Amino acid sequence: MPKEVGREEGGAGGRGAAVRIATRDRSSSNPTLFTALIPPCRWRCTPSPPHISVMSRFKSFAKDPADLVITSLAGLVRANPALILIPEEKVVIRQSSAKKVIVLSGGGSGHEPAHAGYVGEGMLDAAVSGSLFASPSTKQILSGLKQFEGPEGYVLIVKNYTGDVLHFGLAAEKLKATGKQVSMIIVGDDVSVGKAKGGLVGRRGLAGTVIVHKTAGAAAEAGYSLQDVQRYAKSVADNLVTIGASLDHCSIPGRDPAQQISLADDEIEIGMGIHNEPGVQTLKPIPSRPELVKNLLAALVSGKEPDRSFVDFASGDEIVLMVNNLGGLSTLELNAFADIAAGELEKTYGLTIRRIYSGLFMTALDGPGISFTILNLTRAGAGDILTLLDAPTSAPGWTPKPWGKSAGTDYVPKTLGVAHGSTPAMPIDAVKAKKLLEAACESIFKNEPKITLYDTVAGDGDCGETLVNGASAILSALKNESLHLADAVQLTLEIVDIVEDSMGGTSGGLYAIFLSAFAVALGANAESAAFDKAKLSSALEFALDSLYHYTRARPGDRTLIDAVAPFVTSLAKTGDFSVAVSEARAGFDSTRKLEAKFGRASYVAESAIHQFDSEGGLPDPGALGVVAILEGFLSVE
Repeated sequence: MPKEVGREEGGAGGRGAAVRIATRDRSSSNPTLFTALIPPCRWRCTPSPPHISVMSRFKSFAKDPADLVITSLAGLVRANPALILIPEEKVVIRQSSAKKVIVLSGGGSGHEPAHAGYVGEGMLDAAVSGSLFASPSTKQILSGLKQFEGPEGYVLIVKNYTGDVLHFGLAAEKLKATGKQVSMIIVGDDVSVGKAKGGLVGRRGLAGTVIVHKTAGAAAEAGYSLQDVQRYAKSVADNLVTIGASLDHCSIPGRDPAQQISLADDEIEIGMGIHNEPGVQTLKPIPSRPELVKNLLAALVSGKEPDRSFVDFASGDEIVLMVNNLGGLSTLELNAFADIAAGELEKTYGLTIRRIYSGLFMTALDGPGISFTILNLTRAGAGDILTLLDAPTSAPGWTPKPWGKSAGTDYVPKTLGVAHGSTPAMPIDAVKAKKLLEAACESIFKNEPKITLYDTVAGDGDCGETLVNGASAILSALKNESLHLADAVQLTLEIVDIVEDSMGGTSGGLYAIFLSAFAVALGANAESAAFDKAKLSSALEFALDSLYHYTRARPGDRTLIDAVAPFVTSLAKTGDFSVAVSEARAGFDSTRKLEAKFGRASYVAESAIHQFDSEGGLPDPGALGVVAILEGFLSVE
């Protein structure tokens, strides 16, 4: 049962006595004084995992989240005629003839108005949208970048999530290879996940990212150089802190209500992520607004908890306060929170508030919560930064905004285009290739419920759906006879294209990079001999080594690498596909006892995984996806 870890009472405990509560923090095994001095109350941390609950709040119109994203972007562009939508890539751009640095951002959908709502003069030139809570692919990002010549260079602003950093980083590297100047700013402003727990992953990117958008966009619009735009953006990013709280998890359009996670009616979660991932602390009962604000702001600016002290604040410092609606909070309550927060910052900490931004900036669909972001202007460069923040913008997601002129309908978007050879480079048995792909896809469908269950606890619940999307797209291509099944190299490249188009998130990027490198290795030796196990093994080793250039995950880090690496190593050593698949299964099983170090799983509380103790622990869902594919291959004789 949840219990109060400890508390220190001041005075005799009567009316008005101050109470300091030490609650158990989900991101640490030790009690921490996460709360500040607050009026008497009975808050306690609830270490038990979120429960699944069917609630009327989880009703939705949509049955297909992918359609909702495109329709939403189309609606945004209809209401703002200066914007252009490239629907095939989910890219929103604005036309500009100015010779300037190009500023691009993006991420998963579900955070509206971020990111497409910030495209406009004085802010972003382009925004790339992934599927719900899934990062856009490298192909999408490159498509956005390719719409601009960019002689002055490009600045990419990225929230610090594994998938976003991976895909934007790969896009940046590809653009650099063409001789372009590219700078990438990674924003991590969250303080709820402390330094010790954050580890290699670092701080999550939250609503403070929008302030970086505004700063960089205004600097670019003013004609600053790439170096200056980067400098201003980084200065702001380095001096941001954000923390949020929510009365419940958000509802995912089209998802079965029975699979939605919900808090109890008398609970609120501190540090809940913007992708539906659990917070670091659950309070019960729900505190009053002043109590909650006092507690959250103490975590941001008091400096009393070193593990969560990322930016120094001193009395007299000038600040910008952003009060962000996570999507489902009423405007009435939002304005009340803004007033309470401003008063607390001024009276308790002696801070000088130069600007207050209150509204919808970075949401989590319909999340019934709030986040507070504070920018220390004094440390970031008060005068220049404030001028950039005050500069006009036509971006619809940032107010006040002027009405932009129509961009017209004669624009022809540039396309990436992927050229494949017309003759087989490495002949293979087309009939068997088809059977292998069909078997792998069927195995994914069979394992999807388990993958989704594991990922609902360990991440945002989309891993199974992502794999099913890829499998469905491959089966559709097989049905349409659009794949070159008789050529290993060309078939692999075509599957890469399918993965890029149909699979978002971190796993989609990892699969695409791995398969791209696999095709490169096969193609390099295509003329030397027929396709065999030796060529397969050599190409897989090359692909794994290439993948390691883009992720720090290694065996033992509780990722899909724990299944991929032993498979590749075993196949190279034994030449026995069956033995190698068994090693992949063993690697997957080992993740039940491993601590996550990458992705959203690294933020999940230990208490949330205890429900899987009976089966040996909570495994990595991505590793199960790899095993499902390999076992599907193995089933074909």
